Amino acid sequence: MKVAIVGAGVMGLNAALACQARGHQVTLYDQFDPLHTQGSSHGNSRIVRLDYPDPFYLDIMVEGYSLWKKLDQKLGGQIFRESGIFTFGDSHHPDLQTLEQGLINHHLPYQKLTDNQSIFPALHLNNNEIAIHNDRAGWASPDNFRTKATAHLLANGAQRIQEFIPDPASLKATYDKVILTTGSWTKQLLNLPVIVNCQTYAYLQVPNPQDHTKVWIEAQEHGIYGFPPENSTTNKIKFGVHSPGPEVDPANPDRPITQEKLDLLIDFAQRRFGIKSPELINPQSCLYTNTVNTDFLWGELETNVYWASPCSGHGFKFGPWIGERLADFAEEKLLPTAYARFNHNV
Repeated sequence: MKVAIVGAGVMGLNAALACQARGHQVTLYDQFDPLHTQGSSHGNSRIVRLDYPDPFYLDIMVEGYSLWKKLDQKLGGQIFRESGIFTFGDSHHPDLQTLEQGLINHHLPYQKLTDNQSIFPALHLNNNEIAIHNDRAGWASPDNFRTKATAHLLANGAQRIQEFIPDPASLKATYDKVILTTGSWTKQLLNLPVIVNCQTYAYLQVPNPQDHTKVWIEAQEHGIYGFPPENSTTNKIKFGVHSPGPEVDPANPDRPITQEKLDLLIDFAQRRFGIKSPELINPQSCLYTNTVNTDFLWGELETNVYWASPCSGHGFKFGPWIGERLADFAEEKLLPTAYARFNHNV
């Protein structure tokens, strides 16, 4: 079967890998070069975690988490690093309560801590706070993944065409199946009810990089998150703000950074890491595509043309699982209606 995939970010590449592994001939289309920074699938780190406050997504990640390890092995390593995750905040925060209950329901080991000195000594917890520590988490490198996945696909017979396709459905005249994974451009191409925002992140020099070994998420309004040093020679960590930034047009290459979000990062560095005068290094922003309830969307545009918009902020970590489902759609083993929360007709 000849399959065209439009959009070569984390979702498109995973769909391509899944289709190719099943014996299909794959052609990738993308308007940008393989390591562009205009979309959502770039940089050195994205959190991948098994635990999830929403039981629906936890059920999916119980299946999908192991796919990252298989992907790392398939592509020769340096795609996924397992560090464990530290989720912390007020003991009564609903995210922490549902997260813990989900781990219990799935019989997944974890630690519930009020004193984090042995696991994350660089981080300050307040008296009324707890942390949930789960070893089954870490981070994936979007840039390493894009580089190695593209090389693997091309080495095994796929094609990559750098071209903007204004009417992607027209490709079905040439291909048996068409899969659209166009990220933030999906709003314009398919008129989806999504909002495209810029999310802010930056790097921070820390005095004790050896004490930063976990990815982490603060359970509060802005969902500030971060990573260990990305390699053994740096004393910088990356951290960001999950709450939505300004709405943007993805066709405009400007990716605005707001002072409000930078101030949140500075405040976090002061109260959590005890850095009196933190200096943010290389602040940047990337695109997030959000639905009003943060659920993913997918569907069938017309016969033999499938699309997916699983980029609602938390979408990256589901990339390999989404890729397998899109391959299922192309093979007609599964219909998009199988997951009611993702079902949307355009």
